[in-house]
Amino acid sequence: MAFTFAAFCYMLSLVLCAALIFFAIWHIIAFDELRTDFKSPIDQCNPAHAVSTTSGVLSNSY
Repeated sequence: MAFTFAAFCYMLSLVLCAALIFFAIWHIIAFDELRTDFKSPIDQCNPAHAVSTTSGVLSNSY
């Protein structure tokens, strides 16, 4: 029994629908991670600022 064009189109639409659902969920997760992982540049630099401040104080004191 050979596949008809209609059966081929139906199977192709099922595969494409599954791919679109996967990418929709993937984009939702990716955008949610961007929203929750955002840090302001000042918050990101605070640990480096503390290290550079202490090393600057130590190097200036000796």
